[in-house]
Formats: sequence, C-alpha cells, structure tokens
Amino acid sequence: MSIGSIPFAFAFLLSATLVALFCRLAPWFGLVDAPTARKRHQGRVPVCGGIAMFVALLAATAVRERFPSVVPQASTLGSSSWPLIGVLGVLVAIGIADDRWELGATVKLALQLAVAGILLAVAAPAPHGGMLDLPGLMPAGGWLAVPVTLFFVVGIINAFNMIDGLDGLAGGIAAVALAGLALAGTLSGHARLVDDSLLLLSVVLGFLVFNLRRPGLPRALAFMGDAGSMMLGCAVAAMVMELSAEPIADRTGAAMFPALLWLVAIPLIDTLSLMVRRPLAGRSPMAADRRHLHHLLLDAGATPSQATALLIAIAALLGTVGIAGIVTQMSAVLLLGGLTIPVLAHTAFAWSCGYRQRRRVPQTALAISSEPAE
Repeated sequence: MSIGSIPFAFAFLLSATLVALFCRLAPWFGLVDAPTARKRHQGRVPVCGGIAMFVALLAATAVRERFPSVVPQASTLGSSSWPLIGVLGVLVAIGIADDRWELGATVKLALQLAVAGILLAVAAPAPHGGMLDLPGLMPAGGWLAVPVTLFFVVGIINAFNMIDGLDGLAGGIAAVALAGLALAGTLSGHARLVDDSLLLLSVVLGFLVFNLRRPGLPRALAFMGDAGSMMLGCAVAAMVMELSAEPIADRTGAAMFPALLWLVAIPLIDTLSLMVRRPLAGRSPMAADRRHLHHLLLDAGATPSQATALLIAIAALLGTVGIAGIVTQMSAVLLLGGLTIPVLAHTAFAWSCGYRQRRRVPQTALAISSEPAE
C-alpha cells in the first residue's frame, strides 16, 4: 500500500469501526428503525450509519490536513475542505433530529433550503460563486442561477434521501457517483475534489460492510438514516457545483454540468418522476409511499438484493456515459437530450407497473366476491 492511500484506508477502517460501535449505542438514544407498513425490514435496526460516516470523514480530513508528512499530496490540494465539512455537519445534525423525532416534511424542506443557502455562501470564493452555469441557457450571473442552484442542491439531497429504501441501495449509488466525481475531477485537474470524493467513498464503503446484503449477511445490521442520506446527497451536489465551474481541456467547464447529471441520474429521475406522479394522484409531492423505482422492481418480482444490484449497475452504466461525455467533450445539448432516454424508460416502467396493478385489483375483488357466503 502506497503512502498516498493511507488516509483512504484509515477512513474505511474508521467508518466500519464506528458503525460497529454506534450500533451498540444507538438504542440508548432511540436511534432505531422499527418495521412499519411502508418499512418492511426485519427487526429493529440501529440508525447510526450517517453519524459514523460523518465522524470518520471528519477525522480522516483532519489527519490529511494536519499531517502533510504522512499524506504527501496534502500540500498540493489547494483550497480547504472544511467549509463543506461544516455544512455537512449541520445537515447531519438535522438528519439525526429527523431520525429520532421525525420532523415534518415542511420543516425538513425549510431546513434543507437554509443549508443549501449556507452552501452557496461558503462557495462564494469559487468560480461563479458556486452557482451552476449553462451558457446560453442559464449563465451563472443571471437571475435564474441562484434559485436553480438552490433547487438543484435541495433536489439532490432529497433524491438520495428518497432512494434509501433498500439495504445497500443509497450507499451503493452514492459510491458510484463519488467514483465518477473522482474521475471527473481527475480529468479537470481538481486535486482536492478528487481527494475529497475518494475520502467520502472510503467512508461509504466502510458503512456498506454493515448495510449491503451478501452471503453471510442476509439483512442490514445498520441503516444510514436521514443523517447519512442527506449528507451524501449534499456532498455530491456540492461537488457537482464545484466541478461545473472547472475548466476541462481547452474549453470552459460549463459543459461539465450536463455530463455530471448522468452520475446522479437514477435518484434524480426517480425523485422528479414522483414529484409529478404524486400530485396527479391527489397526494402531496413530499408524501411517503411505496412507488419509488426500487419498490416497483420489488412489485415486479425482484428480490431486494436483485433490485439493489440492478439499480447500482444501471447507475454505473449511466455514470459511464457521463464520463464519456466529458472525455469526448460532448455538447451540453446532446448530453441533456440524451437524459430523455432513461427518463422515458423510467416512465414506461412505472406506467406498466401501475397498469398491471390496476388490472390486478379488480381481478382480486372479483375473485373475492365470487366466493360463496358462509
């Protein structure tokens, strides 16, 4: 193992160790998740992954920046990671409160907007002030840039929160996104962002040791909770914002944003689809239900492990398209237009699942009504 990989190994081992430790402590603080009609896991599971991942990330970042002799690349990383760590800490605290006391959807959304505003404020020294930039459509200095950037950050936070419905799913998709961001950062020469994404990837992998089903582990031993899913969503959104302002080759970095959307296509498309389908069904866009993509796969006959593996594989495939778009310097219009393919595929699958369910209900009712009365 090279010296440069020490902080990543440290982050992985510390994350796994802290998850194991916090699993014992979580019940004392009421941080456990019991099965309900919507949550169909087995038994009471400790909700401590988010706290463990954040503490591991905090410690690994401190080691990296405090001991440059142990981490040779630390002196070449450029700007500090601490502003982002601070924002993530605020969001983790909100997530812990939600995991413990279940904050209302409106309260949680307002707090997420506040955190997104803080993220924009600490990103002010960055190119374009950290705002998303799409020349010809939405320049960073335009009046649309701030609300669209806030909407993007809150959207990604909620997208990762909503995709956290199967063992290993949110962590696996976050791992794919972080690996893609590390590659994108390498292509744009952004050393610190590459290091940050790999550190976070390491702590996620440490958590997945206890969360991802595999032979010998038939169910998750720990959940990340809202603290973990919102932290990962915010971190990914922040890195996308930062990379969107970075140059690549001989062009501006503006075309990076459409390419980076492919890295988060699965949670983003699933969330946007529900934001449309729920109001059409007369429900609040923020209402919890079992109509997410992973739930539809379960209803179609997939096992939880199969659904998780399939969605992570699709996320990796879509992420590869995004990275290829950066390497080949594909146009923003083509990258954005290409996203209609997974959008249409998701829409068709969701519609077909709903159609089969609507047909099944009358048949079930008919079978019941045809039974002779006792």
